[in-house]
Amino acid sequence: MALPKTSKAAVLVEYRKPLELREVPIPELEPGAMLVRVDTATICGTDLHIWKGEMTAFSNIPSIPGHEIVGRVVAIGKGGKTDALGQPLEEGDRVVWTYVNCDRCYWCTIARQPTLCPSFTMYGWARCDAYPYLMGGFAEYVYILPQCKVIRVPDEVPSSLAASASCALRTVVHGFERLRGFTTQETVLIQGTGPVGLYATALAKVSGAGQIIVFGAPASRVALAKEWGAHHVINVEETSAEQRKALVMEWTDGRGPDVVIECSGTTAALQEGFDLVRRGGRYLVIGGGDPTPLTIPSMIFLTKQIEVIGILSGYAPHYYRALQFLKNYRDLFPFQKLITNTYSLEQINEAFARTMNLQEIKPAVVPA
Repeated sequence: MALPKTSKAAVLVEYRKPLELREVPIPELEPGAMLVRVDTATICGTDLHIWKGEMTAFSNIPSIPGHEIVGRVVAIGKGGKTDALGQPLEEGDRVVWTYVNCDRCYWCTIARQPTLCPSFTMYGWARCDAYPYLMGGFAEYVYILPQCKVIRVPDEVPSSLAASASCALRTVVHGFERLRGFTTQETVLIQGTGPVGLYATALAKVSGAGQIIVFGAPASRVALAKEWGAHHVINVEETSAEQRKALVMEWTDGRGPDVVIECSGTTAALQEGFDLVRRGGRYLVIGGGDPTPLTIPSMIFLTKQIEVIGILSGYAPHYYRALQFLKNYRDLFPFQKLITNTYSLEQINEAFARTMNLQEIKPAVVPA
């Protein structure tokens, strides 16, 4: 197959300015690398933080945003490539892929925490005017680095959901792994009804949580959390922190939730979560991203004896388990309700604006 010389892409040229459609070079493939044609990319909250210029310590411009991507293989570099299960990959395969870690450092080999690798290379952050150029999902084509672990998408999982699984859901899967599970009498409070919070609700349901409470907004997302397994839901736009605390204490016999999972990405939610989690409880922080400083009384760690768990991204097992979760529980949860609209590359700025205004939950971007 003769490949084009360039790929159309939506490029972030200046923070807080509209993305520009540009033609970006398609590079020669290294041995073990692949080129995929984007089937679907979905918008993540991190894309919005990058666009706002809130992650300049990591992001670069000009860049192609987008890291929740499903692509179909169109070319494979010399030597071929296998997927994460050891099976040969072929042109036409529908795939997602991990970020790159070095597999040589302390974090990769001893700590077994590859997402903390100092050489961790992520998609949606790199400059698009330097090789290999196509490192973001809002484009016609994406370059898969030789070190990426590649996972085939099950036939039963639509591309839009598979794309969302490659960040939102795989991060939740990683977080739940670090939580080490729930017991059936435990109450779980989930803060946020965006894609991460909704996926956390569904995963908490099948993981055996005894009671699930969800805070969120707007009302349509709160209703979806109820549909996905929450026992109690509270709209944060219609209640105060004091009112929410009173209800949570009523539902937990005055103790507070055993586990709090922060998925909203706001400092205010973090402040509230530390107040609500029961003494001896666990607090999993997934959202983050808010640059507003957080003030926590140091004695809270002693007087409450709480365990705080952070999470960064995910690696091959989490991508695989996320896709299997969507496949195995597709009849239990209406996952497709997460994907609220589809946009072309030419409509990317409209898609960003509507997502920031909470008019979309997880919009899909389809280049074709």
